[in-house]
Amino acid sequence: MSRRLLLPSIGLRSMIALAFVFFGYVALHERFAAFDTAVLGFGLEVLGFETTTVSATNLTVETGGGFNVYAIVTGACSSAAGVLGIVGVSVFLLPGALWRRLLGGTIAAIVFVAFNVTRIASIVLLGSWLEFAGTAASVVSLLVPALACAVLVVHRRSGMLARLSAAMVGGLFVVLLYNVARGLDYSAGMISYHALAGPVLTFGALALAIMFLWRSVVGPAPPSAS
Repeated sequence: MSRRLLLPSIGLRSMIALAFVFFGYVALHERFAAFDTAVLGFGLEVLGFETTTVSATNLTVETGGGFNVYAIVTGACSSAAGVLGIVGVSVFLLPGALWRRLLGGTIAAIVFVAFNVTRIASIVLLGSWLEFAGTAASVVSLLVPALACAVLVVHRRSGMLARLSAAMVGGLFVVLLYNVARGLDYSAGMISYHALAGPVLTFGALALAIMFLWRSVVGPAPPSAS
């Protein structure tokens, strides 16, 4: 008997998916945070930072030039909610063969984890750059990508996905430019970036992962009968 016959109601499947995400998050968010912290520490070491593990989800990050940050990866910052949401959608809500949904969900979850850890690392990288680059170099390094994003937004041949992504990322650069112009230090810049990058980039990554899962594994919707 197929999944649709066992769970014919989309409302019931949605409630099961929500319960899966909720209870899964409660049970596993600390494990996700610890995993993300381990990957983050390894990545920062590769980039030349010195990291010291304080606990499973806490580490210090520093460079020889005096940059020193105490990083905490909480459950909310981890990839827990995104991964569990993708798995819940794949298993309970999307149509198609189970193996295709599981394969697509796994790939989309890996994409989300990589994006989320990169987002967390970018906060540290930004703070380090703002600390050592100086005002002029910081302004130029933020202004150039902001203008590039603006060009993508107004360019008619850019796809809708590219334009939306450029608008989100460009907005982050504009806010950072404002912070630099106000003379805020790297700590304030990191806080501002974190507050914006969390909802903008994390939910953007989740949307992209779901879209990838739908288009690549489930496939486009069949044409309607005439």
